[in-house]
Amino acid sequence: MRHLGLGDIDPESVAGGAKILSSPEKAGDRDFILRELAKSIKLHRTKRVMLFTHHDCGAYGGEARFGNDEEKEFAFHCQELAKAKKIVWRKFPKLRVKTYFVDDKGVIDTTHLR
Repeated sequence: MRHLGLGDIDPESVAGGAKILSSPEKAGDRDFILRELAKSIKLHRTKRVMLFTHHDCGAYGGEARFGNDEEKEFAFHCQELAKAKKIVWRKFPKLRVKTYFVDDKGVIDTTHLR
């Protein structure tokens, strides 16, 4: 994170990453992470949120869910990340929200992709 010029960070990590926002398993999961984000904003004056998902994520069913088709998997994750971003913006419209997909090639900024 230092190479991005980030100073203090307040990481929250859950299985599936941004999935907890876009496709929560239980009704209260999304509310939980939004409450955690609200605390971070209040206590640490958070101004930027970075949302991640990754290749072969077991919480999404792994790469087998996509028939081992990397393009199909990537497109799905881009949609999920865009959905998660909208959910965060709806609740916290002043935040800068960036989205990323991680695979064996590196970290892909999907913020402006759909």
